[in-house]
Amino acid sequence: MHDMAYDAVNDEIIVPQFFAFAILTFAGDANGNVAPIRKIFGPKTTMRVPQAVAVDPIHDELFVPGHDEDNRVLVFSRLADGDVAPLRVLEIDREPARVAVDPVRNLIVVSGGPRLLIYDRMASGKDKPLRTIHLPPNTGTTTLMAINSANGMIFSGVRGGGRYDALDFVGVWSVHDSGELGPRWRIGGPNGPLKDIRGVAIDAERENVVVSDKGLNAILTFHVPEAF
Repeated sequence: MHDMAYDAVNDEIIVPQFFAFAILTFAGDANGNVAPIRKIFGPKTTMRVPQAVAVDPIHDELFVPGHDEDNRVLVFSRLADGDVAPLRVLEIDREPARVAVDPVRNLIVVSGGPRLLIYDRMASGKDKPLRTIHLPPNTGTTTLMAINSANGMIFSGVRGGGRYDALDFVGVWSVHDSGELGPRWRIGGPNGPLKDIRGVAIDAERENVVVSDKGLNAILTFHVPEAF
């Protein structure tokens, strides 16, 4: 599943391209068979089958989590074009699922496995996370994410079982949370409407959480004002 990003500040759409080992940026009003306005690709990037990208429009950076046993997060300039090396490389101890950025608090959150890792935005190399949220045993694994920078809440998809087990849910934690704890709020599961989460987005203005689900072949919108 390729997880694109939208830069609302600069009105740009950023798309990872799995087969070309590339990150493509299009104008927000692009329509039809149009070329990207920028593309990051080539051996200097060290990207391996990128499947996701997160954008920080305040600090003009792109975050690309590794895939296929690549335990890294690559950080590029948002304006990078061509065969360019990352600005920073963050190494973690397992393959990341997704990265979300909180530019207000200068933090990034990395999902993957039964935890959420909270780093300083400028972390690189083998820097340790500032805080780690561990899901309680047998809860599931963290996947796709969104952050509401207005209040620092992390909305993370959690895969609780097989594709049709109806155990998936979206959990809400704070970027200030740490240790073993369940979510402050839970959307779906167990035995809820979600079966195979493939996308998580938030509409903070309307206090909604939007979830795409492959098992249901549907997009569901939940009104969760208490989380905003």
